[in-house]
Amino acid sequence: MKTKHNEENATIMIVDDEPHNLDVLERMLREEGNYEVIAFPHGEMALSAVKEGLPDLILLDILMPGIDGFEVCRRLKADKSLAGIPVLFLCALTDPLDKVKAFNLGAVDYITKPLSEEEVLARVKTHLSLRRYQLHMEEQVRIRSEQLVEAHRRLRIWDDAKSQWLGVLAHEMRTPLTGVFGVADYVFDELPSESALHDFRPEYEASRERMQKLVDDSLLLTYIDVASDTYRMCSVPLLTAIEEAMAGLDGSAVKIKLSKGVEDIAGAMVHAEPSLLFRACSDLIRTATLCVNVGECVSVDASVVDEEVHMSIRTNGPLLSADSLDSFFEVAGQRTLIRGNGDYGLGPALAARIIELFKGSVRIKNRARKGIEIKLVLPLEGMSNPVSKEDASMLPQGNGAE
Repeated sequence: MKTKHNEENATIMIVDDEPHNLDVLERMLREEGNYEVIAFPHGEMALSAVKEGLPDLILLDILMPGIDGFEVCRRLKADKSLAGIPVLFLCALTDPLDKVKAFNLGAVDYITKPLSEEEVLARVKTHLSLRRYQLHMEEQVRIRSEQLVEAHRRLRIWDDAKSQWLGVLAHEMRTPLTGVFGVADYVFDELPSESALHDFRPEYEASRERMQKLVDDSLLLTYIDVASDTYRMCSVPLLTAIEEAMAGLDGSAVKIKLSKGVEDIAGAMVHAEPSLLFRACSDLIRTATLCVNVGECVSVDASVVDEEVHMSIRTNGPLLSADSLDSFFEVAGQRTLIRGNGDYGLGPALAARIIELFKGSVRIKNRARKGIEIKLVLPLEGMSNPVSKEDASMLPQGNGAE
């Protein structure tokens, strides 16, 4: 028998060794409350019957032969299938410690003897209402949980399909793009030296590089999402990754400088995949160069704070709007460039995903007066002797996947 939600049709169990009390309680509950009543003179009998027909509420006498009310309550609350049934003690006890013990065992209330019909009915009605509300809320939570599980399942299917589709799309774009770029390169190479069309070559090469990077970034972003556990992690010197990233941006129209204080992290090791760490540092620094005007600069600083390595990329250029800051690490979310055309591509989003893969974080904010600060934080794995460029592995090579 399932517990009823309607208190007017509720089932109440009475456990009392005094026949008179059983008769009085059963009469008042049937006549005044229209409740279904089941009565037992002993705790053992009540415990044997309770699982077969779960009552909505139990009125339990404390002083009984055999096992007393305290022990009956303890056994009820120890059983997960019975623990939610509200128990009201019937007692003539005046010792406050007995009442405290009753509540500690899980009772919701007590009714003192001699019994008052008004009090009994009022307390029964109150706790049946509370029980009904509790069951209603549990049901709503159950339904909502099932809905969330189903929604998560559908989102997972959609996300997997999206990632696979992006991966196939990015991979398949390589072949036609290679053909297009090959033909375009051939045309430029065959142009007469005096042709004015040569003026378009720098813009073409910049667009080609950007398209190729976009395809590479989308492939890598997809691969990280679907196969992040295939990367081989190891101890990597963060300073080496920063220096390699800056070396790869030597041709930038913006001056990039390494702060003197960065020497503090010489030998600081982080748990990462080398080529991905290089990629994240490179993309973040490159993105910062697009947030300043020609003649302004980007500075890179790093330090060890507690058990973390902090890397800061600061500009002395314009501030960014609140919307630009909020969408900075979204896929193609930042569309307001200080220099150049288009958006940042997938660079910031890819860098953020890589740093997340390494259990770190990255955020951006406006500085107090001018410029922005991109701050990267990674867990410190340990300190070693400073690693020279000659001894360091070539960070940019390979994708690190098994």
